[in-house]
Amino acid sequence: MKSPTDTAAKIPEHANSISISVERPSYAAVLPAQYDYVQESSSSQSEYPGETLGTQEGDYFSMPPDPSAPRQEQNDEASETMAYWNGEFAKFTPKTRPVIERLARLSPTENARQLKAKILRASGEYKLLRSDLAKFYDLSPSEANHAAGQLERLLWGHPKIQSAAPRLDQYHAWKKDFSTFLQNLVAASSVGVNKSSTTVTESRTPPQKHETVSMKTAWQRLDRDRRQRLWPTMVLSTLESESHALSTLMQSTFDPSWCPSYVVEDVLYLLFRRHQQALREGGQSESGQIQQAIDTIASFVLGNCPPRYLVLEQTVLHFILTPLPTSELAARYQLLQTIEHPLSTNTLLHVASRFAKGFDTKTSAVDILRILIGMPGFDLNTPAAASVCTSLLTLNENEPLPNEQAAPDALFEFLLQHGLRPNLLELSALMRNFCIRGHVDTAWKIFELMLQHGLEPDQHVYSILLNASKKNYDVISLRQIFNIITSRNAWSTILLNDFLDLIYQENESQLERRRRQRKKRSNAWRPMLRLYAKFFDLAPLQKFTLFPLENMLGAWGVQLKHHTTSTGLAESLMPQPDNRLLQPDSTTLCLMLRAHMRSILTPKYAIRYYNHFFKLVNRKDPAALNLLADQGTLAVDMLLRTLVQFRSTISFAIRRLRKMIDAAQQEKAKYGRHLHHHSPSIHTWTIMLNGLKNHNDMHGVIALLDMMTNVGRIRPTLPTWNAVIQGFARTRNVSGAVKAIWSLEKAGLQPNDRTVKALRMFPRPLVEKVIARLEQMRTASGKQETKALPANTLAKPIVSKTKDMQGVSSDVPLYRMKPVIPKTLDELAEQREQLNSERPIPRRTRRYLSKRSRIPTEVNSRLPYRSPNLGL
Repeated sequence: MKSPTDTAAKIPEHANSISISVERPSYAAVLPAQYDYVQESSSSQSEYPGETLGTQEGDYFSMPPDPSAPRQEQNDEASETMAYWNGEFAKFTPKTRPVIERLARLSPTENARQLKAKILRASGEYKLLRSDLAKFYDLSPSEANHAAGQLERLLWGHPKIQSAAPRLDQYHAWKKDFSTFLQNLVAASSVGVNKSSTTVTESRTPPQKHETVSMKTAWQRLDRDRRQRLWPTMVLSTLESESHALSTLMQSTFDPSWCPSYVVEDVLYLLFRRHQQALREGGQSESGQIQQAIDTIASFVLGNCPPRYLVLEQTVLHFILTPLPTSELAARYQLLQTIEHPLSTNTLLHVASRFAKGFDTKTSAVDILRILIGMPGFDLNTPAAASVCTSLLTLNENEPLPNEQAAPDALFEFLLQHGLRPNLLELSALMRNFCIRGHVDTAWKIFELMLQHGLEPDQHVYSILLNASKKNYDVISLRQIFNIITSRNAWSTILLNDFLDLIYQENESQLERRRRQRKKRSNAWRPMLRLYAKFFDLAPLQKFTLFPLENMLGAWGVQLKHHTTSTGLAESLMPQPDNRLLQPDSTTLCLMLRAHMRSILTPKYAIRYYNHFFKLVNRKDPAALNLLADQGTLAVDMLLRTLVQFRSTISFAIRRLRKMIDAAQQEKAKYGRHLHHHSPSIHTWTIMLNGLKNHNDMHGVIALLDMMTNVGRIRPTLPTWNAVIQGFARTRNVSGAVKAIWSLEKAGLQPNDRTVKALRMFPRPLVEKVIARLEQMRTASGKQETKALPANTLAKPIVSKTKDMQGVSSDVPLYRMKPVIPKTLDELAEQREQLNSERPIPRRTRRYLSKRSRIPTEVNSRLPYRSPNLGL
């Protein structure tokens, strides 16, 4: 058994390993009560009680015990047990001294002398002086609270009046100037007068690097005392008159060894207030410059200051962190952790919410949640924390799956272990994640867990399971969720939309011989209309059709050509009474119109439906306008897709695309935004490009690709490039396919299964030739990787001029040599009209030309065929 003397002798050795900085004001480590030998001296009742505080690390541990204290017997087992230290520190609960209690009851200060005396008597309890600071410096409650924290960091480690008084004088002088500047800023904002510095800021260019070097050299020539006296005044003067040079001044003169931290904190806060004022006054350019200055100064100071030096206002910190992308936010948060910058609960939740939404930063969000859980009083089930948990359990379908540590089931187990009471939203997110990963059976287990905990599933839960069954082609799961929805009478607009889309997708997947890009007969339109009529009002859909829908619904005995699982389930549903019919939303109408457009078999009706739809738009029909406003270009895309199915209506579709661009520009110029007429999207351009490709018009494809990038300012996506590659493969154009794949890779995209499928349309010898040429281009590009390419080449490949891209498409007679690639939509429409107006070629000749056009130029040079050149 160790004696108390031996145990006490070892305490200083352990204490020496504890780093207690004299510059940090909070959480000082102390031993248990039986080893607290510090005795409050009688001088603690003096005028400045802070003078008696120790300034060395070992003061709390090296002081000898009081001789007057009663000695304990060594053989006393109870005393020996109490004296033995178990290696844990007891929680330190400071007691309010009588001097502090009297100080809190004093009346507010009237002058600087009284405020200074109050601060010196406070002995670290500066939070009691917030009202005095707010009144004396004319600060808001949050600004006064921050000022109290600045005093705590300023005077910590300087308890004696000889060292504290000069620091207080400097702080008082700065705070008075800060208050004056803030009052002027508020006054200018209320009156609405812009300062002269705004004009200077906008007219001056940012300082160059040599100016920073010269300023830093001149600044270092001054002695340190003079620099320390001049620096706060210089910073504030620059902020007021030459704010464009403030970032240069900070980078040239900042030195954390002597620069007061409160000056940096207040300067960033003043810039933040000026930014808010510029936004209210509509100065977008000035607010952007101020935001850039704040980010520059904050990045420089945070990267060059020591730990525990800076404490920014949480509003300023939130302003700095919010615009950063996730990758930069992760680096900035790591920097804040390195310098031990305190972060509030709301700021940590904001950062955790950002991290939780990314598939590669979910583990960082978990680390922040661990910090928050360790804070006293934090509840993981509050709305803000629960929102972070929901984002943490949510996966996006277009993003890669996270690693095992960030898997939804592992994260959910972690949250449950730390007190999470899962709600319906969180369990729905977890269920959706398993459905995305293909684990439908696990999603059903979570569904059963919901029922066991008394949570009533809503339409979103049913929609998750319904879409998972559709995506994974799980017939058993589909029947199960269908029976649950039907038994509970839970059919809603969202669920019916999902089921209508399921019928469409399932019928589209049926094998049927196609002619170009359309089916001979639509299999989805009739069963979808039957399901629609059971739950929705027919009047909104009737506006967009050219025949009475009751005529088709009257033929219930007509057998469907393809009977699928979804159509069988739809037939088993009972119609709803008229008083319970739902009103379709824009998504429902788009689903029905898409199926109906696929059933049109003649170009005459394709044009009639297009004209009928835009007659409704011109008449300001609410249903048509809502369709355009809610769904963007989707409704027009369906109509254009129907038009490009037929060779005779391609020119009509191209001219309507030109009108679509003009209408969008006019509406944007008139209202400042797109209300009902939207610019063609990437899907619109791809539909038009795919339609020309299906008619073997590769010159039109090249022209549209050029206009999409240069006129529409739209970057081609992977489906767009796949359509181009497929078109070159159908016309046996090796060089065009190689350059298209090369442009795809330069754009930062990776070929997928559809790219490989398009290349397989080449004969095997030509596939090998494509691969060989592609490898040659990659090897040649590797030698000159970044020598001649600009920085944004990979981000936005631009198709070059197409005047040299000449050739013949496979459906054009061979005697028509070297057609000019059109540069505008009108020229492309005129070219297609000329092709359509020519005398039809006999079938025997078309077959002969089709066979000859599939022979590549490299194989048969006698053919007058010149392969198109992308010029990429």
